[in-house]
Amino acid sequence: MKPIYLLLTILCTLCSYAQNPMSIKFNKVSQEELKMTVYEKDTKAHAVVLEEYGENYFEVINDRYFIIKHFYAKIKILDKQGIQQAAEIKIPFYKGRNAFEVIKNIKAITHNPGKTNELVQDQIFSVDLNSFYGEKRFTFSNVKVGSVIEYQYTLESPFYYNFEGWDFQSNIPKMYSEFNAKIPANFRYNRTLKGSQKLNINEASVKKGCFKVPGIIGRADCELLKYAMKDIPAFTEESFMLSKNNYISKIAFELAEEVLFNGGKKVYTKTWKAVDKDMRKDKDIGAQVRKKGFFKNHLSAEILNESSELKKAQKVYELIKNHYAWNGKYGLFDDANVRQAFQDKTGNAAEINLSLVNSLLAAGIKTETVMLSTRAKGLPTQKHPVMSDFNYLVAKVTIGNEDFLLDATEKQLSFGLLPIRALNYNGRAMDFKKPSYWITINPYAENRQNTMVTININEDGTAKGKLSQTSTGYLAYEQRATLAEQSTEEYLDDFEDSLPFLEISAYEAQERTNVQKPLKEVFTFEFDEDGFTNAETFLDPFFMKIFSKNPFTLEERAYPVDFAFSRIYTTRFLLSLPPNYEFSNLPENQNFTLAGGKAVCGLKVVQQNGQLNLTFKLILNNFYFEAEEYQELKDFFSKLSILQKNTRLAIKKKLG
Repeated sequence: MKPIYLLLTILCTLCSYAQNPMSIKFNKVSQEELKMTVYEKDTKAHAVVLEEYGENYFEVINDRYFIIKHFYAKIKILDKQGIQQAAEIKIPFYKGRNAFEVIKNIKAITHNPGKTNELVQDQIFSVDLNSFYGEKRFTFSNVKVGSVIEYQYTLESPFYYNFEGWDFQSNIPKMYSEFNAKIPANFRYNRTLKGSQKLNINEASVKKGCFKVPGIIGRADCELLKYAMKDIPAFTEESFMLSKNNYISKIAFELAEEVLFNGGKKVYTKTWKAVDKDMRKDKDIGAQVRKKGFFKNHLSAEILNESSELKKAQKVYELIKNHYAWNGKYGLFDDANVRQAFQDKTGNAAEINLSLVNSLLAAGIKTETVMLSTRAKGLPTQKHPVMSDFNYLVAKVTIGNEDFLLDATEKQLSFGLLPIRALNYNGRAMDFKKPSYWITINPYAENRQNTMVTININEDGTAKGKLSQTSTGYLAYEQRATLAEQSTEEYLDDFEDSLPFLEISAYEAQERTNVQKPLKEVFTFEFDEDGFTNAETFLDPFFMKIFSKNPFTLEERAYPVDFAFSRIYTTRFLLSLPPNYEFSNLPENQNFTLAGGKAVCGLKVVQQNGQLNLTFKLILNNFYFEAEEYQELKDFFSKLSILQKNTRLAIKKKLG
């Protein structure tokens, strides 16, 4: 799968432009802007960006190249929700090991009719997000429905190889967004326009002699770039999607080459052959997979003497998974130390899974390291190596003709089951000897949840029943994670709260920790004291609803739907009535399918005398749907929601 994109096949040589519009525009708001009450192109918008500008250029500061970024935005608040969307500002900055980005000259004003409120500097504060990123934050004061807010800042970055470009699209619509750049000719960048929106302005020109480096004779030419979009719709995130970074409309830059003033070149866009060579020496990955001697000393004779390769690999996997406590961090390219992590019994994902790679190799199992990008980060570039695209690492084991992808970070994971965050289509496999190669990450296929409900109604109207639910694959993984987050008492309290007419009298979870087997839960329950004593009682057979609400509510969706894995849900509902009761109304059979069997839903009801047998199935054979299939998928889930909401069994006492 590929994100939507338009490719600008150009290598830039980069540099300056016209007058900075921020100095002209800041603190200038028209009466029309103050009086505006609705954005005509999106009447449901809560706020709209009236205009925004980015100006980017290079400077030499203390003998180092810096990228200087000036930013300006003016936003109209249209309703109270718009205040929540736009009034709190977060400006990210990157922190390297030996250098960091600086944000300065932050200014902000709130405009209301007859009054303005300027941001006070002590209202700005910094927040550390992790070891690499932080944010400057502030909140506009006196923001009301109808306010116009504007702000500007300057970012100074020594990371010119990390020139990220410009996001034209955001969670609120924009009337106008403009990006300008002035980049010296000795820097060559690849540029890509991503997303579904098109540029209204796409200009590039050369300015002679615009860039001077102190101590160097002569001046470099620059390329002047101007990109702009008008009437940009808001990007609305919805359930079951990959990272918005794959689809949001933006211009992305990637440093390809730097021409040095001494005539040499520094190449950044490398071949995979060059990357493979570098990775063999990399202290965080290549060097960490050469510790199999250390890990072999921690493998028992039982494991080493196991004759079955599959069983041996499974035992090694369980050993590493049970040995470690994951610290919640990914840690790729982040000072990995597998020896220390193993001794501490805690580590990041890279350390845990590199320990797994080492241990499997020590046991004589063919194992490779796989780098990938998590679903939340975005799809990795396959055209050429972009190492910053990767942020996660797993193990790939080959036994006979079968491959297994392994991750030992979570106790709920079984052998061959990756966490959902890692199901991002492609990864780069490497053994640090042969050339690396792309692999397809296929999710585990056997994901089922089978539910059986049996209810017996007595002649006096009291009733008892049993619900058993068996889950496999990712559905078992998700349910085990739910059970791990709560005590049994809390879990059952939540269950009873969702079904207030029931009281759980017994509960059992079978194979709760044995993740190689299906998870089975058994609930024994009684109906409340009123039971079925009324003249007529309505019973919902869907005790545990599946997609109780339609997750798809957008009028249009310009990006694909991704469920992460295929799945099958089945429910069998058995109800026995005594001779003095009868069914007064039963649901009709239903069947509907999507796109030639990509998804199937069915309800079948069979009633004979006092016995009712209701069966339900929902099968998602495909987990990926193109944007063009969205309306049909939305209609399918609307029917599913209505089916579960409207299916009721009407039971009454017989007369006489």
